[in-house]
Amino acid sequence: MPFERMTWPNGARCAVALTFDNFGESLDLLKFGHAGGALADGVYAPRRGVERILDILDRHGIPGTFFVEGWNARKYAYLLRNVAERGHEVGAHGWMHETWDKLEPKQEQALIARTTDALAAVLGRVPRGWRSPGGLTTTATLPLLLDAGYRYDSSFGDEDVPYHMAVTADRPRDAIVELPWTWQLDDAVFYGHNSARISSAETVLGLWKEEFDAAYAMTGFYMPVCHPRFSGRPARAITLDRLVAYIRQHDGVWFARCEEIADHVRGLAITPRYQAPEALPE
Repeated sequence: MPFERMTWPNGARCAVALTFDNFGESLDLLKFGHAGGALADGVYAPRRGVERILDILDRHGIPGTFFVEGWNARKYAYLLRNVAERGHEVGAHGWMHETWDKLEPKQEQALIARTTDALAAVLGRVPRGWRSPGGLTTTATLPLLLDAGYRYDSSFGDEDVPYHMAVTADRPRDAIVELPWTWQLDDAVFYGHNSARISSAETVLGLWKEEFDAAYAMTGFYMPVCHPRFSGRPARAITLDRLVAYIRQHDGVWFARCEEIADHVRGLAITPRYQAPEALPE
């Protein structure tokens, strides 16, 4: 279909959503059975990473969106409340960062409800956005999210801009807003210990500047996916700060929470509309 740029509030040329996944050691507990040792670095996020990222956002006066696991929200409630008090959005990211595409529908439904309740108990409001752990989904995920009250999802990597997507083929009128992401803008690819080679922060900065330049020129939507366990480390936090400073040099940039972007595109006539994802017949 022909591409048409989004129209953003106040005539902005590009919407920028700074997003942050993982909030503690729940993923490490699932993978390793404990939260210690060389491969279990999730504890770094609540100890140092989250606060360092919050300071960057505060310094630039811009909002972010934190996608948080329910288990971590419950354990680090004081820190999560601080995130919200500083003006940032909190979305959901599974219960303990499960391997989501391996779940049965009843398991999904139960974990979505458990996660939603945990975040609501800490923050006093239910989350409106969801990002599946690892971006993994099943054919049941979208309808379950919509039925649970979620207004948008950010798990798919199939577009340049936000869009409407039908949740299942048999519910064509029931749609959710999708905020798509890409591996090129996910710091885990470059900084994670299971990467082929850990990249220097300077290299990532150059790549992410290129991606922003392309978004600014062509698509009007830019959404990095960062992890406090990675981008909250000193050299990488400096790089994130430099990236934000670079973006702010450009006119017509709208730094927004994901829920603000989803609310805006929901009412636009030009927002792309797609059918539910394909699935093999049973």
